[in-house]
Amino acid sequence: MDIIPVLDILNNKVVKAIKGDRAKYKSIDSRLYNSIEPIEIIKQLSKRYAPHILYIADLDAISNNKVNHELFNKILHIFPKIDFWIDTGMNKINLVKKYKNYTPIFCSENSKGFDLVSSKNNKYICSLDFKNSFLGTKPIYKHKRYLPNKIIIMDLLQVGSVNNLNYKIAKKIIKNDKKDYYIAGGVKKVLDIRKARQIGAKGVLVSSILHRSKLTRLFIQKEKTSL
Repeated sequence: MDIIPVLDILNNKVVKAIKGDRAKYKSIDSRLYNSIEPIEIIKQLSKRYAPHILYIADLDAISNNKVNHELFNKILHIFPKIDFWIDTGMNKINLVKKYKNYTPIFCSENSKGFDLVSSKNNKYICSLDFKNSFLGTKPIYKHKRYLPNKIIIMDLLQVGSVNNLNYKIAKKIIKNDKKDYYIAGGVKKVLDIRKARQIGAKGVLVSSILHRSKLTRLFIQKEKTSL
């Protein structure tokens, strides 16, 4: 089970995501890391948890097609041992070199439909986004066999909320499928992580549970070797 820290970046600062309502996102509480700067927070997450994967959502890119190319080049260069999954809303990052620690995410929210359903996307990760209903012009989750091998099930209404993990959606999509699925949104306690593993998830994306120090480095490392 992979436990993947999440950073949401807006205006070059790490913010707290709330139910996918980006107009209400505010800077993360600086007391958590004594900083709201992405690079500094990644340094501290690395020291505390030694994650081998870290997910970043570039909200400026997702909402306004404004990719922070310079920031991502710095991050990929400074942290070569971390594999960064980066969602820029279908936008490309202009990289100064071919970084081996970068995997782009194609999100259904910004897709035009079957642009995600292609063998050329196998090196990428697909994010199936939900907010009350599926976000995307086509229900590509019904065509799973054509999607990449790694898929994120992202329920935006659960992100940063008091709502519980949406097992109904996750179970429906994961059922009887051999792809690697990762659940995002609503992971608030260790029990949620164990339930996600029970229904066949390869990993979970977490944010608040880390900020509240509800997980230890030892637990994360044990979960990593549990499959």
